[in-house]
Order: sequence, then C-alpha cells, then structure tokens
Amino acid sequence: MPSQSTGTLAPSLDTSAETARRLRNRGLANILRMGHCAPSIMQAMLDVSETDARWLVKLTAGLPGGIGNTGGECGGVTAPLVLLGLRYGQEQPVQGLPVVVYKGHDLLQRFVDSQGTTACREILGNARVPLRCIGVVRRAPVLCAETIGADCTAAISAAQGEAFGRLYAHWLKQKFHCAHAVFHHLEDTIPVSEDLLNGSSGFMGGTAFTGMTCSALAAGVMALGLMFGQIENSHLRVLRMIGLMAVRGDAFADAVNAFNKTMNLGNRLAQWFTVEFGSTQCRELTQCDFSTLEGVHRYIDDGGTARCSAMAQSVAHRVLSMIQSADTVESVQSVHVKAT
Repeated sequence: MPSQSTGTLAPSLDTSAETARRLRNRGLANILRMGHCAPSIMQAMLDVSETDARWLVKLTAGLPGGIGNTGGECGGVTAPLVLLGLRYGQEQPVQGLPVVVYKGHDLLQRFVDSQGTTACREILGNARVPLRCIGVVRRAPVLCAETIGADCTAAISAAQGEAFGRLYAHWLKQKFHCAHAVFHHLEDTIPVSEDLLNGSSGFMGGTAFTGMTCSALAAGVMALGLMFGQIENSHLRVLRMIGLMAVRGDAFADAVNAFNKTMNLGNRLAQWFTVEFGSTQCRELTQCDFSTLEGVHRYIDDGGTARCSAMAQSVAHRVLSMIQSADTVESVQSVHVKAT
C-alpha cells in the first residue's frame, strides 16, 4: 500500500533572483536525469525549498505528456498546481472561492504568457525531440514562485468569480469535489491524507474551473502514480530515451524510463475514459462553461453533479481494476520466477 506523509511542509519559494536561478538550474539538472516534465518540475521545487516529499514526485509520475500522455495540460501547469494546493488548501476562501483557484488562474495566465498555451500537444508540435520542454521545465518552477509571491485576486474577473463561487457553493452543499471523490472511493487501497486532499484541491471543474481535462480523470492518473510511480535517476537512460525519440523508436516503452509505466497506465485510463464518456475534456463532458452564471446554472439544473459523481466513481473503479490486474500479473511472475 502506498503512503504519503502527513503534515508535509508546503515548499516555500520566494521571488528573489537567486531562488529563480536555483529553480532554473535544478529544473535543468532534473530533466536531464529524470526525463519527464512534471516530476522534474516537482523535484526542482522540492530541492530548492529543501523539502523531502518523495510521494509528491510519484503523484506527478503519470502527468507528463499532458496528463497521461494525452496532450492536455502541460506538466509545467499540473505539478505547480499540486504544490499550490498543498500550500493553500487549508486557507479560508476569499469571496467564496478557495485561494488555490485564484492562484491557479494566476499560474495559468503566467504560463500562457510564457509559452503561448497550456496544452502539451501545442508545445511539442511535430518535433521529434522535445527540446522546447527543457525550457518549460526550467521556467515553470519560477512561474510557480512568482504566483506564490503575488496577490492573485485580480486573476479572476468579477463575473468569473461569481460563476465559480456559485458552482463551488453548490458542490460544498453536495459534498462533492471532482478529484477528492476519486480518492475517497479508493481510500481502502490508497490512504487519503490531508496532504493528498490539499495537493489535489485545485483539480476541480477541469483544472481550477477552466473546463480542461476532467479532474476526476486527472485524479485517477495521480492515484496510479501513487501506486506504481518509480523515480528515474539516470542520465544515460534519459539520453537513450531521447535517442529513441530522434529515430522514432519506442521511447515510451515501460522499460526505457522509470516514469513511463505510470504515464502509459494513465494513457490507458484516458483511452478507456474517452470510450466510456466521449471526451476527456470537462467542458465537452458537461456542455457547460463554468466561467458564466448561465453555464453554471445549466449544469446545476440539469443534474451535472450527479453525472460527475458517477464518472468519478467509474474512474475509481477502473483504477482499482488496473491496480488489481497489475497485482495479479506481479504475483504470477513472482511464482514463475520461484518455480524456475
């Protein structure tokens, strides 16, 4: 059974030039030995803040490639959002909204200003070797530090705040949270700590109410990371993976990089999710724009929460099935090894 520490000290990052330099350097050093964006970024923020929280790196193990290699939100967004949730998850709401929502929108805007998009597929384009990702990994932790140091209340307009607040109040009344619902359904297999709930608190409404990747799916991918995440730490193996990318080889095979297995499991979960529900995108699933009162009222009046709750339960059941299948395979392989 995986574990995550309780009472993890939320990494403290300031906006000094020295901290920015250290974050960029650690990001570069980590991507060269780890090979994937989200865990490299998370590790950089942990390194610079001198925080020991290996479970957070595992939590992000399946997020590279845009949440389970689907091309969605870049790890430069998702890993910092986890950290922001861990840091602000316990703070009192501001004007009816969790602080992490304001911080999340500020981060998203900074990221778009830096990269032009939040989508992994658009950052990568048609490049065989993801050289642009190196710049993202160096820059994303600095953007997170800037968000931590900023007053982010202006990141959400008054109209958006009213709409988000209405939906958040409804979900509080219904005792629903997209990501938390998945983790609670899995609590007999994955311990649900206060840290885990805080770290995933920004994953609601398709990433801080933006309607992007379904936050229940994102939580499922994170759960797989907690269960199966292994941490890569080899320059040679990363170099080999890049070489395979250059020649269009199978760079993402499970054995090539320690993070690949979890990323591939996340991708399989996303493929199942698409077949089951028609899309991975919150706005397409709900047919509602959460940034408008009209969209929120339509969602509430049409029973959207009940449907989302059912989707979260389905994701949890699918994750549990994947965990049990993997355990069965491992047991069979173990018996075979002993027999030979």
